[in-house]
Amino acid sequence: MRRILNLTLADLKNVRRDPMLIMAIAGPAMLTLVFRFVPPILTEWLTQKFGFDLTAYYDLILIFILQLVPLMIGMVSGYLMLDERDENLIQLFAVTPLRKSGYLFVRLAMPVLLTIMFTILLVYFTGLIQIKVVQLLPTILLLAMEAPMMALFLVSFAANKVEGLALSKGIGIIVAAPFAAYFIQWPWQIIAGISPTYWVAKMFFADSHSYENTFFLTVSLLMHGALMWYLFLTFQRRLD
Repeated sequence: MRRILNLTLADLKNVRRDPMLIMAIAGPAMLTLVFRFVPPILTEWLTQKFGFDLTAYYDLILIFILQLVPLMIGMVSGYLMLDERDENLIQLFAVTPLRKSGYLFVRLAMPVLLTIMFTILLVYFTGLIQIKVVQLLPTILLLAMEAPMMALFLVSFAANKVEGLALSKGIGIIVAAPFAAYFIQWPWQIIAGISPTYWVAKMFFADSHSYENTFFLTVSLLMHGALMWYLFLTFQRRLD
């Protein structure tokens, strides 16, 4: 436990020295504050000015900002792992009592915990929609899987932090998948199905007690699990 705590404290020091990482880790908190106060004001203005009811799109707005959380948090973890890989620290951790498995646990568990915390905070502090915790659990599970996926993606395919930044910007397009699921007619929207975020959005929009919800949850779990396993194996090969 003390070794894990030491590694976590070292992470905080590394993040503190990099303004970009500070913004990425503070991003979910900023999103929470913005979407707590801005939507009601904007909704009232749009209603009075144009007769447009923004509340009809609150579920879309919510799933969009929720998808940003694991992206930002996973990016931070991925950058830290890229730094440690470039400095051969991962190999060093592998021969310490922490071992490679302990190192990987810390690197992937922390984004999971932070994503869960910020997801719950975003949903219930912003108050955009009313949803029971039981109904939210599948979404929390899938979003929590996306954070370590993002970290593994960066450390598996980026040669350094510069490439990692470019890749993180490119992969950011996947947060647009909920808009495809919401606005594009079937079957054209299925093109967005190559993104795991599409299936999460489809599940989120479906009635929680419907067969559709179960189907989309099953597909999401299978896709997230397969991608996680593939990225983990790619990361392992990159280290060897």
